[in-house]
Amino acid sequence: MNIKDRIKTIIDDYSTANDEARERNHILRFFKGPSEAAESPWNYVKDPLLLKVKGHLATLNKYINKIKQ
Repeated sequence: MNIKDRIKTIIDDYSTANDEARERNHILRFFKGPSEAAESPWNYVKDPLLLKVKGHLATLNKYINKIKQ
């Protein structure tokens, strides 16, 4: 798979995940209120590269929170 196709796949996957999260947030806001609508697009990504980025973001957030304390 060449780089252009890979980038297109990643963008499509993230766009799909973003749409899914937006729709679920809309449904949750309607039925449970705005405080319950906290779905993130990262919950719905399927591409292996994006999943790896998601894991690295969690690690970075952990270290940032540790430094803040």
